[in-house]
Amino acid sequence: TPVATTMVQSLATLVPATVLAPTPTPTPAKEDTVTATGGFSMGGAALGGSAETTLLAQETLVELPDGPLAWVAHESTLASGQSIEHVHEFAFVYAVEGPHELLEGQDERNLTSGEGAVVSTGAPHRHVAPAGPSLFWEVRLTKPGSAPAANLPNSTLVFDSGPIIDIPVAPLATFVLVRVPVGGETSVHTHPGPELIYQLSGKIDYQNALIGTKLMGPGDIEGIPPGVSVQKRNPYEEDAQFLSWFLVDVSQPFASAAAFERSPALGDNLASPAQGAKIVAVSSNYGGGDNSSSFGADKALDGDPTTAWSSNGDGSDAWLEIELPSETRVTSLGFWSRTMGDSAEIFSFRVVSDSGEVAGPFTLEDAGRTYYFDIEITGKRLRFEAVDTSGGNTGVVAIEVYGEPAP
Repeated sequence: TPVATTMVQSLATLVPATVLAPTPTPTPAKEDTVTATGGFSMGGAALGGSAETTLLAQETLVELPDGPLAWVAHESTLASGQSIEHVHEFAFVYAVEGPHELLEGQDERNLTSGEGAVVSTGAPHRHVAPAGPSLFWEVRLTKPGSAPAANLPNSTLVFDSGPIIDIPVAPLATFVLVRVPVGGETSVHTHPGPELIYQLSGKIDYQNALIGTKLMGPGDIEGIPPGVSVQKRNPYEEDAQFLSWFLVDVSQPFASAAAFERSPALGDNLASPAQGAKIVAVSSNYGGGDNSSSFGADKALDGDPTTAWSSNGDGSDAWLEIELPSETRVTSLGFWSRTMGDSAEIFSFRVVSDSGEVAGPFTLEDAGRTYYFDIEITGKRLRFEAVDTSGGNTGVVAIEVYGEPAP
């Protein structure tokens, strides 16, 4: 599990902006299906899970200005037929409402609501409202607290991210729209550079390894430095959309699988080997291997979402036993079943302590992530037993245990 080595500075400088109606998801731009020069192919599944990602714009920044930098967004409105021309730092343009024409040299881009474009550093450009009013944002990479760019009419500050932490050398600046459907979520992942998100519509539960989980609604922003595990989930009753701005190192994958090693709300994961936990017994390991083998039981505790324990065809008779660091009053646990698509999935499980207490069965919605359950059981050894499964090489991606020393 990636461990953050830097702390993010608070991104609290947020000024109320226009209350936005839900923005229609735009038709994916050409860049969605091709890899930009020196960039990433940003298909709809770029963030994993059931989230839908649309690339709005991206450009490699060979040189960055000196001093602390922030994403600073100003909103402006042009009357029908009005145009302005100016020059400023690198920026993304976002068409909020109405058609918007952006001219930079010989390049003409016609944006509809929900689309975005790049303005290169120091490039003279013109904004035009070609047919009716145009409400748009300029999101500049500039010094924190910067005023709007010259000649920007009727401007209002939307947000100021505050200083961005750990920007890579020659980063790829990437601007995306993400839709998380009802009941959907991104994967748990990290990025090779800092990210900032702005919630457009709906609500999400936003979790990262530094702050835990927070509810985000329209107008909320949050940001993280590179290498920090993050996930966005939508357990609410309407689809959610947010905008993301990245400054990433193109030599690394855009989104790498990750896990939450520690839950700030629950405390330390007592099933982690770092806490002294270990596997003491198991029904079987795939291929007859030992606990440290490729599909051995140790993989259920290693915190790596790309590995898993697999039994050797035990189906609903699969089980493993964990010894905790000490006698523990367990209050919560996490469980992530492995799957092979149509087999090897655990639908429910139970827990038996060395004192004979039984908790469960607990039902798992799917094998897509760790599910958490409140529990009251005491013991030093906990045996996790499959109850209902699809049969085959059942096993576990991750087990987490939370609680406090027993009196």
